[in-house]
Amino acid sequence: MADEPDDDLIREMYARFGLAYYRSECLHRGLCIALAWTGLPSQDLITRPRVEERLVQAFSLTLGDVAARLEGVLPAELASEILAAVATRNFLAHHFWFERAHLMFSATNVRQLISELDGYAEMFDRLDARVDEWSEPTRQRLGLTDEILQASLERTLSGEVDEPLLDKQAVRELEKKLNRRQRLMRVWEFSLEDGGRPLIFELADGSLWQLSDIGLGLTRFREIGPGWTEHPAIKPHLPTEILPRPQHAAPWDYEFTLDNGAVLWVKPGCEKATFRWGVCAPKASAEQQA
Repeated sequence: MADEPDDDLIREMYARFGLAYYRSECLHRGLCIALAWTGLPSQDLITRPRVEERLVQAFSLTLGDVAARLEGVLPAELASEILAAVATRNFLAHHFWFERAHLMFSATNVRQLISELDGYAEMFDRLDARVDEWSEPTRQRLGLTDEILQASLERTLSGEVDEPLLDKQAVRELEKKLNRRQRLMRVWEFSLEDGGRPLIFELADGSLWQLSDIGLGLTRFREIGPGWTEHPAIKPHLPTEILPRPQHAAPWDYEFTLDNGAVLWVKPGCEKATFRWGVCAPKASAEQQA
């Protein structure tokens, strides 16, 4: 065939397909990060485990799912273009080779396919840049400066590896557990090197949790330490059933109802990056005291 494509042209077509799909994945990740950021309070009210939880939840979503969740959050025009991009990415992933196979036997047609793939790559790249631009104020609000991002990139390039995020199955189990009533067995307290004294909540299954902006959240502690003690103000009101993520919770403003009518309350602190908590127990009557 006079117009038969050579191997180099075919390889170039495969490379352009890979670039287009790669840029669709960049858009996917960018949308996931934007979704995670939109669910966080201000910089002085977030914790690292809570940020990681939001990222894990977002990364567990498909491109179509995350685009749907951002409808009503993103500007209407941008959201509409992203939904169209989802359809294009799905076409690339599931139909492109089948529907374009008959065009691969002509050099002219292969060049047209390369042009088509370049258009897809440019579209994904352009939308990714617009999502970055839209989410820039949120990034600044959260304190993620250019210097912090550059330092993180340098650590990655130097070979430093952070502890991996949870996988999709762990995310599902996390959401299921925290949105159902659980039996709280013990609340532990201990001292950190910086003088802090965190509270660690132990559920009936032995899992450990700590306070976050919306209730119980992830903790880096995996087992009870040697110097841990049960908090004396909370111990008399345990075990009890609690909802780990109280309904209608505002950032660091919620309550857990304990046994004996007691309430463990959490409030924002008077200084930045702090919170207050306490236990409010109903006053005993004179007859009960006797």
